[in-house]
Amino acid sequence: MEIFLVRHGATDWNLTGRCQGATDLELNEVGLKQAEKTATSLSRERIDAVYSSNLKRAVQTASAVGQLHNLTVVIEGSLRELDHGELEGLTFSEIQASRPDFIRQWRDRPAEAFIPGGERLIDVERRVWDGVCRIARRHGPEETVVVVSHNFPILAVLCRITGTPLNQYRSFHLDPGGVVRLSYNADDEWRVAPVNGGLPLRR
Repeated sequence: MEIFLVRHGATDWNLTGRCQGATDLELNEVGLKQAEKTATSLSRERIDAVYSSNLKRAVQTASAVGQLHNLTVVIEGSLRELDHGELEGLTFSEIQASRPDFIRQWRDRPAEAFIPGGERLIDVERRVWDGVCRIARRHGPEETVVVVSHNFPILAVLCRITGTPLNQYRSFHLDPGGVVRLSYNADDEWRVAPVNGGLPLRR
C-alpha cells in the first residue's frame, strides 16, 4: 500500500517562527492556499481514505484533500504535534534567552530532551509510529491513503523508516503543505519514495 504523508499548511505562528505544538491554531491565508495546492496535487491519485491529527490546522488540510475525493476525514490523535509545554508561542530567541540550558540539550541530544511541561521527541516518535502502523494495517495492499500530520511527527517517521538516529532529525526538512510518499507491504517493510523530484533531505 501507499501512504501520502502530508504536513499541514501554515499558520500565523509558523510564519513568525513561534513554537506551535498543542496550541490549536487554524490555517492562515497562506496555509489555506498551501492546503488547496496539496489537495490539487493529489487529485489525480486514487485515494481510499484520509486521516488527520486532531488539531485544526491538520484537519483543515486533510479536509481540502478529502473534499476532492468525497471522503470524510478520519481523526487519529496519535498524529498530533509535539507538545511544546511552557515553550508554546515562544520564538527561538525568546527560549534561548530564558532557557539556555534547555537549548543546549535540544541542540546536542534532542530525542530525550525534556520540554518543560511538554513531551520528549522520543515519546512523539513512539506514538506517531504506532498510529501510522495502525493505519497501514487497516488497509489492503492496493489501497492508498493520505495521512496529515505535523513537523516533528513526520520527521520522526522519516528517521524511523530510513534508520536515521532521532537525534539527527534535522537531516530532513518538509515545508508546510509538503508531501512524502511512503510504501508498506505485508512483510512489514517500509520505504520512502521521492515526491516532486526528491526525498526531503537537508543533507
